[in-house]
Amino acid sequence: METRDLPIIRPASGNDIDAIFEIEQKCFLEPIAYSKRQLAYLILHAKSGSFVECCGGVIRGFVVVIYHQRSLIGHIETIDVDPTFAKLGIGLRLLLFAEEDMRKRGKRWSQLEVSEGNGVAFKLYKKAGYALKERVKGYYKYEHQGTHDALRMVKVL
Repeated sequence: METRDLPIIRPASGNDIDAIFEIEQKCFLEPIAYSKRQLAYLILHAKSGSFVECCGGVIRGFVVVIYHQRSLIGHIETIDVDPTFAKLGIGLRLLLFAEEDMRKRGKRWSQLEVSEGNGVAFKLYKKAGYALKERVKGYYKYEHQGTHDALRMVKVL
């Protein structure tokens, strides 16, 4: 096995926007999917940490963490894995990598919201040590997996 065939996680760059957008389109339908412009802003201009997981030169997933000044919380904005590569542990690896980035930036908690209808993601976050903080009614403008409600989850880093 060559080194380039091993999975790696690295910072996202402008060159990754098209591949990231393709994954977003596979994971979410309109109108809830981020647009290419929104993803580019999150990755290139927002106060964020953005990372891609790739293997053999193929981007298989990504995560975006938002950082607010004077806050001890890192916020997982989005995490997507190309469905072609589901069940390979990519989501968990991305999540753990993002948490390490949060620690390096002095954050003490990780927070995220997940659709109440997304049982697969909820199980992943529980497995990673996240606890349910609260149910947020009407969190999503558009329906996500049959609901507008989200579950806010947190983890002590």
